[in-house]
Amino acid sequence: MNLGIVLNRMYVGDYLTSNLGHEVINLYQADNGGNYIYLNSTGDFVKAHQDKIGYMLFVKYYGIGEVEVIGLAKGLHDVYQADQQFSGKYDGVNKVVFAQQQEYVKKEGGISYGGVSIFDIFGEAGQQSVFITYKADKVYIPKAGKRLFIRFYSEKAVDYPAHDASDIVVALEGYQQAKASLKQYIYAEGTYPGDLTKRNVEAKCNDYRKIFQAFVADEALWEESNNQVDAEDLNSFGERKVSLFDICQIQNDENKFSNALAYFMMQYPHLWRNFFLRHGVDIGTAFSIAREEASKIEDSNYNHKKYPSGGRIDLMLRTDEAIVVIENKIKSDINSIAEDCEGKQLRRYYNYAVWLSENKKSSDYKKSKHFFILTPKYNQPSIDDEEMKHLYSVITYADVYDYLTEHFRDIQGDSNFVAFYDAMYRHTLDHVNDYLYYEMQEKFFRRIKELRKAPNYI
Repeated sequence: MNLGIVLNRMYVGDYLTSNLGHEVINLYQADNGGNYIYLNSTGDFVKAHQDKIGYMLFVKYYGIGEVEVIGLAKGLHDVYQADQQFSGKYDGVNKVVFAQQQEYVKKEGGISYGGVSIFDIFGEAGQQSVFITYKADKVYIPKAGKRLFIRFYSEKAVDYPAHDASDIVVALEGYQQAKASLKQYIYAEGTYPGDLTKRNVEAKCNDYRKIFQAFVADEALWEESNNQVDAEDLNSFGERKVSLFDICQIQNDENKFSNALAYFMMQYPHLWRNFFLRHGVDIGTAFSIAREEASKIEDSNYNHKKYPSGGRIDLMLRTDEAIVVIENKIKSDINSIAEDCEGKQLRRYYNYAVWLSENKKSSDYKKSKHFFILTPKYNQPSIDDEEMKHLYSVITYADVYDYLTEHFRDIQGDSNFVAFYDAMYRHTLDHVNDYLYYEMQEKFFRRIKELRKAPNYI
């Protein structure tokens, strides 16, 4: 019998912003050497899949219609009472399921990570029934340099992400991407009991063969993952102090980040002067900063139809000789920039700066003009307007973060600046999910470390 494959989508959702995602255990061996797996989102599966799943691919969102495969588990064994389906409104503990999970852990001789019981690590959530879905014989991660992707079938045209020539991309012909569920089952038969979407069965059978041959059967892609939580992990993570950036979840708030940038630029002018010198602009150390400056041109003699204006500029720096426009884009849909470039936001800001520099009545008359877009590495804009593309330079948060890392001695005494620097880290990564994984690890190790320090903890 060909055992089924389940795709387990990890590091997803607002839940992770303030909670420890249980799937963090999937790529760590327990202290007893066992590979215990949690299936998102609540650890359960319906009985139709009981004893039928042999393989799990750990995946994370990569782009529209695609996921990246970051791990493989082989030889899956169902754990007691995980074959229960909890509704979306489930908000309590199923005592029967919980008791069976406890019995399983006891049978395994106890399951702990870094010396702390799995129940203590995750038990405070108050609604946890399933702690472990499967036990796997082996868990693997891709070898260095190997990047693996699954591209889902779509009946509509999709602008799939671009890839390097070395990437391995399996394009499916029958399976569409699950819209809401974080688990997706792939069967050799193309369907299973209780499947309500019995369409494209033949194509789905081919999809199973593709995935199995490309990923499950190809041992050259993988190396065994035997990572356990050790002292080095606990020392390297969990040292960063939790700040109001974390507590208030403002890492993705463009306005709050712009406020922080404006504040720290004024507090450390020499530091920022050297940063902008790297990008071809000398802002000196005697500059002013305006937040949300209205860019509406108030001039009846100005051709407003030909040169539209309006909106608010995130950051407007002024020196005696220059105007610097900075548009801060963090979570905004990248398409908004593309639309803006069709004569809207970016061009309006440009028109406003030009008008200031050409208006004899303006204090900015004859000043040079400079335009920047500040953006996360994972959300860099594609500017279609050729003129705006040459006028606006893109600075990534990785550029800022790396520069501040070089000059960390200048900011380390300022706890607020350090907190801002730490909050910036998520915007330096290639993909949002990379940060979610990093943040989940950090919470995992911090939780273990705190419990180990608790009085009378054994």
